[in-house]
Amino acid sequence: MQRAIFQGRDINRLAAAGSSQRGYFSCVSARDGLTLCPVVRSKLDNNVSPLRLTPSTAGPAAFSATRPADSSNQIAMPTPSRTRSLLLIVAFATIYIGWGTTYLANHFLLLEVPPFIIGCLRFSIAGLLALAWVLLSGQLRMQRSDWGGVLIGSLALIAVGQGALIYANQYLPTGMLAMLYTTLPLWSVTLEWLLGERPPLWVMCGLALACGGIVLLMNNALDHSASAEQWFAGLLVVFATLLWAGGAWLMRQRPPFRSSWLGLSLQMLIGALLLALFGLWHGDWQALDLRAISSNAWLWLAYLVLPVSLGVYPAYFWLLREVRPSLVSTFAFVNPVVALLLGYLLLGERLSLMAMVACGITLGGVVLIIFGRR
Repeated sequence: MQRAIFQGRDINRLAAAGSSQRGYFSCVSARDGLTLCPVVRSKLDNNVSPLRLTPSTAGPAAFSATRPADSSNQIAMPTPSRTRSLLLIVAFATIYIGWGTTYLANHFLLLEVPPFIIGCLRFSIAGLLALAWVLLSGQLRMQRSDWGGVLIGSLALIAVGQGALIYANQYLPTGMLAMLYTTLPLWSVTLEWLLGERPPLWVMCGLALACGGIVLLMNNALDHSASAEQWFAGLLVVFATLLWAGGAWLMRQRPPFRSSWLGLSLQMLIGALLLALFGLWHGDWQALDLRAISSNAWLWLAYLVLPVSLGVYPAYFWLLREVRPSLVSTFAFVNPVVALLLGYLLLGERLSLMAMVACGITLGGVVLIIFGRR
């Protein structure tokens, strides 16, 4: 049923419109109010659908107009809640698929490009493209509070979060690396608990179950035969997810950017600068030879820049404003499914039975966390 508020002067004006006006109304009095009937029918509407006016609480001489909901030719307009639900589905699908394929793209790029150079090139190009869009669309607006969010995002989410992922991709299989990133929702729930929001029982059970699965996975995959680099890479990923969760929580507490695209571009550019410094410390720049990079590697880099960086990150930052960080971080339990499937199909990776059991335990724990939050 559609509802509108009319003031008394509006009713008089509509009633006095006369037959010379296209779509004029006639007023018929009734005991419970007034009925407004459209006299001129449109091409799409051959039926008269009257509006019934009843006294409203909107003020003196105001009426509430309702249209019967059973009009056979009434066109349903999308409600804001329905539009928001659709946007949430699209945004979650974007981060699930986009970040799930990042592991595969990094795997092929690491065959030709040093790790921190990948991140530096990716985010510097994406940041410049986003900044160009800001300038062309006239969104160059900045406020003082924006700088805090820019620094948090560039350090926690890009420099450390993505830098650790690319670095660890050198030593760990893509499937296992994706599984280690499932610790992100665990840290998000833990931070919310420590900050005074006690989680429900199901969430606590999921937290314990997922932590046990992660420990079992690392003990199985990184046994006594694992190198020191593999152990360091695994621990670095766990630390990076902790910093990511903290950064996501801090960004949610801050006021939104005055220009979301400007904030995104600055985060990427500053994050690229930090990754360039990491690469200088790691010796990546000395090993770089741009002429030796193949066209396939440039295509993988373009994929990381355009659909992933410029598509996933806007969706992710928007979701942080709309729902809980612990719910947004659920991409960490969908990404392993995508990464494991792509690793099996394209890279020939295999998981032992114990590793598969550990993955199942971890994902089961995260699912409990998610549904416990609903």
